[in-house]
Amino acid sequence: MAHSHSKLPACANCGYSFQAEQPDEFCPQCGQQNQEVSLSLGHVTEEFLEGIFHFDSKVFRTAKLLLFKPGELTKRFLQGHRMPYVPPIRLYIFISFVFFFLLSLSITPSSTRPSKELIKDADLRAAADSVRRNTNQSDILVLDGDSPMNTILGMGFSQADLLKLSQDLTPARIDSAIRSRGVEPTFMRKLALRQTVRTMNLSPEDITRKWLKNLPILMFILMPLFALLLKGLYLRQRQFYLSHLIFSIHFHCFVFVLFILNLVLSRFSGGDWLELALMVLPAVYFFLALRNNFGQSVPKTLAKVLLMMTTYGVVLTASIVLSVIVSVLLL
Repeated sequence: MAHSHSKLPACANCGYSFQAEQPDEFCPQCGQQNQEVSLSLGHVTEEFLEGIFHFDSKVFRTAKLLLFKPGELTKRFLQGHRMPYVPPIRLYIFISFVFFFLLSLSITPSSTRPSKELIKDADLRAAADSVRRNTNQSDILVLDGDSPMNTILGMGFSQADLLKLSQDLTPARIDSAIRSRGVEPTFMRKLALRQTVRTMNLSPEDITRKWLKNLPILMFILMPLFALLLKGLYLRQRQFYLSHLIFSIHFHCFVFVLFILNLVLSRFSGGDWLELALMVLPAVYFFLALRNNFGQSVPKTLAKVLLMMTTYGVVLTASIVLSVIVSVLLL
């Protein structure tokens, strides 16, 4: 877009003085465009529209290759065609932000049981225990809502015990409570008891939200690992690790786009076809992208797809389980 603004004799930003016959469109010292400081509304609008349409053209070209030409975006980026497309890291940050934002919105809120209800249940349970002791009847049943701590690590705390402990959750109180059960207060027992008390009033949705806060970090760590596994599959081709990392970023961007579409479409239509698409399309896309970037035969590429999907699936599952455990421990 052409500009016809008056030029200044010196840069308004750094003060550099332009010499006669010297190109004065941009300052050679700081790079700022040389134009009058007082800008009209028309000029501001012009620059705004120029920036928007320039960015939109990049997004359109990037999305076209990412979604409909598997591996082509990576291929062109590695060939040096970088200006027409959104950079890989920026692309991943934007798409992952949209995905994790929509994912957090998809969790339906549910209220946890208030402490008063828990205390009422605890009082009823204590009364039932008293009746059982006084009447020597072991067949009086109370609906069990206790924590799994009753069966974990040799400790059996009732809900009433946990509620009382929550009023004074100090290290000394935790040690005393564990010793009262006739077991040693080991690190694992203290950790398990402390986290059980902390999660008493949390619903599964609350715990899921806390886990989702750690999920972006997990995926950001897994992408380089995915690239490392990919480099191992194509070790003989002697490509730089960065090439595989760019491939990994673009592949994960495509998968996140699929999940975004699934989150949106699931609001309007149900059915197993969405889940089936999430299972099949990434594998098909991965196969076509490998063929486009590495050019090996169909049987070799198919074998590597199966090996990669299996290996990465195991790593991904183990990482998710570990992240859930860490999220609970950090509550």
